[in-house]
Amino acid sequence: MSVQLGKLLEHVLDGEPALGDEVDEVFRRADRLRRRRTRALIAAGAAAAVTIAAAGYLLTTTLLPDTTERAPVAGPPSAVPVPSAIADPVLAIVAPLVDDQGMHIFPRPPERGNGWRQYSVVDEEGKPRGTVEIAVYPAPEDLCFPVLAAPGKCARTEWAPRGIEYVRYDDDQDLDWQVHQTIARRISDGRTVAVMATGERGTDDADAGKPALTGAQVEEIATDPRLAGAFGPNETCTGPSSGACPVFRVPVPVEID
Repeated sequence: MSVQLGKLLEHVLDGEPALGDEVDEVFRRADRLRRRRTRALIAAGAAAAVTIAAAGYLLTTTLLPDTTERAPVAGPPSAVPVPSAIADPVLAIVAPLVDDQGMHIFPRPPERGNGWRQYSVVDEEGKPRGTVEIAVYPAPEDLCFPVLAAPGKCARTEWAPRGIEYVRYDDDQDLDWQVHQTIARRISDGRTVAVMATGERGTDDADAGKPALTGAQVEEIATDPRLAGAFGPNETCTGPSSGACPVFRVPVPVEID
């Protein structure tokens, strides 16, 4: 019977190690399990280190100020109107001559009307330096340029390029109202402009009341071929609104409708 039992168990224990090898096998399995756990711990530790480094970088870039130089960002445009051919073609012609002297020119209320413009001038310190007034008139047939010393007579005109005749009127003797004025007429269509720069009134001082523009500069503005066209084609300082036109030292002798 023991022989039969031995044969029966032989099939059950087939493939199993001998009893003396079982202890060694247990240790080998334990060693493999320990190595797998060690590798898993090392991998987990490496992943944790990467995560911590990434989190630290994000916190640093988010919370600490950036010290890298950046190109300056342009600020909002100034609210102060800038003389330009779009905003005011007349002022665009006058402004460069004033700016070159370190002074500033800007519209003087009431700043404009049908056929005329009016501006104030201040120096670098903001002190008033008088006004500049400009008006346009129609004189298609002819124009008798006035002679202050001889009313009723016509002055001899000077000529500028592009068919423009003109006469200068300068009065630096009046302490209360110093004036540089030029009247210019475009021969092609008779369109006539008057430009007048006056100093501050009531100064009782020739230097303090000196106009911001010289007589030569006023002449340059008045004979600029762009000036007559800087006004609208239908603008004229005549008609129903002529009462609002500037009062010139030397009035332009045209008919007022």
